[in-house]
Amino acid sequence: MATNEGQGINRRIEFVYFVFIIVLAVFVVRLFFMQVIQYSFYKNHAESQQSETIKQQIGRGTIYTSDNKKAAVSVKTFAISVNPGQVKNRAAAADYLSKQLGISSAGILSKLALKKKFVYLARKVDSEKAEIILARDLPGISMEAEEKRYYPLHETGAQLVGFTGLDNTGLEGIEQSFEKYLRGKMGSILVRKDAKGRPILTDAVNVKKAEAGADLYLTIDSNIQYYAQQELKNAVEKYKGKTGMLISMNPNTGAIYAMADYPSFDPNDFDKYPAETRKNRVVTDVFEPGSTFKIFTMSAVLKDRPAVYDEKVHCGDGKMMFFDKYVHDHEKHGWLTVPEVIKYSSNIGMVELALRLKPEKLYEEYAKYGFGRSTGTDLPGEVPGKLKPCAQWDNATLSAIPYGQEVAVTAVQLIRAYAAIANGGYLVNPYVVEKIKKNGNTIYENRSGNGAKAVDNATRSKLVDMLKMVVEKDGTGKKAAIAGYNVAGKTGTAQKHNPKGKGYLPGKYVCSFIGFFPADKPEVVTLVIVDEPSEIWAFGGDVAAPAFKSLSNTMISSMHILPDGTQEKIQTADKTEKAAVQKLPDFYMKQYTEAKRFLSENDIKYERIGFGKIVIKQKPEPRKTVQPSEVVSVYLGDVGKNKEIRIYMPDVRGFSIRKAMEVLSMYGLKAKCSGSGLAIAQEPKPGVALKAGAECRINFEIKDGAL
Repeated sequence: MATNEGQGINRRIEFVYFVFIIVLAVFVVRLFFMQVIQYSFYKNHAESQQSETIKQQIGRGTIYTSDNKKAAVSVKTFAISVNPGQVKNRAAAADYLSKQLGISSAGILSKLALKKKFVYLARKVDSEKAEIILARDLPGISMEAEEKRYYPLHETGAQLVGFTGLDNTGLEGIEQSFEKYLRGKMGSILVRKDAKGRPILTDAVNVKKAEAGADLYLTIDSNIQYYAQQELKNAVEKYKGKTGMLISMNPNTGAIYAMADYPSFDPNDFDKYPAETRKNRVVTDVFEPGSTFKIFTMSAVLKDRPAVYDEKVHCGDGKMMFFDKYVHDHEKHGWLTVPEVIKYSSNIGMVELALRLKPEKLYEEYAKYGFGRSTGTDLPGEVPGKLKPCAQWDNATLSAIPYGQEVAVTAVQLIRAYAAIANGGYLVNPYVVEKIKKNGNTIYENRSGNGAKAVDNATRSKLVDMLKMVVEKDGTGKKAAIAGYNVAGKTGTAQKHNPKGKGYLPGKYVCSFIGFFPADKPEVVTLVIVDEPSEIWAFGGDVAAPAFKSLSNTMISSMHILPDGTQEKIQTADKTEKAAVQKLPDFYMKQYTEAKRFLSENDIKYERIGFGKIVIKQKPEPRKTVQPSEVVSVYLGDVGKNKEIRIYMPDVRGFSIRKAMEVLSMYGLKAKCSGSGLAIAQEPKPGVALKAGAECRINFEIKDGAL
């Protein structure tokens, strides 16, 4: 009995021992698999809980204007995300985050209810707000650094500069067309996590080094761009138009000083504006140019028949039939000289002259000026316009295209064609990016130069004379005249084509003015367009020409553009020493135009300083004698309703320290100077209204070759 019991106990012990051996064997096998066979898997899993690889972008390139203002910069922000499963009190978390992020509590709750481990709550959150949320130490909430694009100039140049999306990829404008230069290269870093799964950036290790993007330097002057947009806005609103376009360019190089669309938008909040407002209509929209196109028809006429310049054309007293269609003029004209056809903008006279040529001659001339094809500008979205092949022309085309119907152009095409007349006959490529720099090295520089020659010198000279007549006292563009300067230009009043069928929309016009100055040695060509102004003012000479004049006066001051022949007059006076000694009158509180007229008529050299229309100071003082080599300084300002004098920050860039201090002192302004050499930057910017005694900051720099 005892023996049997002992044997039973031994069997149970053996069984337990056997089970223990089996369990131990399972553990050993499991450990072997975990530590040997599946080592890599568990190692990676552990590391994923303790560390994280984060994408890193260290800087999209900055976009600068020609006067060194930042048009687009990148700033550090944060993306706020959540692991919904880790959030303990969803209602409380949603309420707090809603107040901090400006998002509805319901919207956050819906994201917290998702069965995901990662959900974005907000992107591009500024650092200050992100730090507040991080300090709250909410379970499940994490964040990572990311860049946000910021546009310091806001609406100024918005369509031109463009904007980026959430992922910092360019979507419009320069941001899009130069994406490959601006974006840089994405990198990645390995970071450790704390007990709550948050990254510890101080222990970060580079996995792939990020590379900053290149910086763009534009031809756009921020001050000229600002004033261009203001003038365009004023014109559209004053004449109750729908939209407007403006482009101002160096006719000799194609460098664009300003490019504006109205209405504009703020690229910092681009998603609040419709797509139609965000596009750059200067390169994307076509329109019939109307009378601004006549000069190119005249170019063909004069090339084919140079002697016609001295002839006269009968203009039918305002109405004449060609083929089976009446052509009208806005005023009744009988006999006009050929130059007067342009001066008074006669449609009838233009058709009469054009019909003396073969259609092929007209088509070839229009094509030479670049119509019907893209200009090659560096802006995205450009369309080529529309110029029907000559084989598709009929009688209706022959009686319409000479004065700008049945042809469609873009604003950038039209200004390029006028630039050819201005610069000696050569086509240029309009551009806005002057150079691109990376790590201090220039990796791109615009070197487009002149293209094909569109018009010979003899014909061009006659065309310029005609365009100068347009701006005379009885010309259609008289409101574009600038005192002391010869302006060459052309008005345009084009009926709007019916987009739903044939014919034109009644009472709907595109009004424009395009001109360049100084006419004999042009430095600026500017095009102003107002779409659908009120019928009351539906003429380009009334609607667009005044805006051209106002902006041109601003550019004369900021760019120090001398009147026609000024240099020749100065040189002649220096060589012959025949300029008489003059006593200066008192210009105080007189119109600048009056002072300029006196100085010009008496061959007295002068410089215009500041902004405004009224002379508030002069140097030398009144009744002082002026020597032939002396330059008279005329200081400008305005007078308010209460007859108080208003002053504006003058443009002192390019001045020496002594000259800048003298100018600011004349305005009663204080100067805080840094550096030496010539002034390269100033704050406030030119044209900003100031009070006497205000402090201005001027930076000076010694440039190569400067003493």
